[in-house]
Amino acid sequence: MRSILALLTVAATAVTLTATPATAASGAVIISNLGEPAWGIGDPRPGDCHDLGPGYHAVINETDGPIVVYSDHACAGEPMLVHAYDRTQYGLHYSFEAMT
Repeated sequence: MRSILALLTVAATAVTLTATPATAASGAVIISNLGEPAWGIGDPRPGDCHDLGPGYHAVINETDGPIVVYSDHACAGEPMLVHAYDRTQYGLHYSFEAMT
């Protein structure tokens, strides 16, 4: 009986851990265009693709997690990892997604 109870407890814990929704990265990803004011996307959720639209974009990661920036729209093209709190302006990127 104890082994069945232990097995059910482990199974319930596993279901709870896998059912927890992904939390957003705290902070913002700052986007700038040449000649236009910078804007930000706050608390991006992991896996959501953010298409930045047309134009030249510099991306600064001010979140507490890594992001991946892409050289094409819809999170396609050559990916590049940008670490948390990396204030480097990575230019010529058109989409990004948060990793955590």
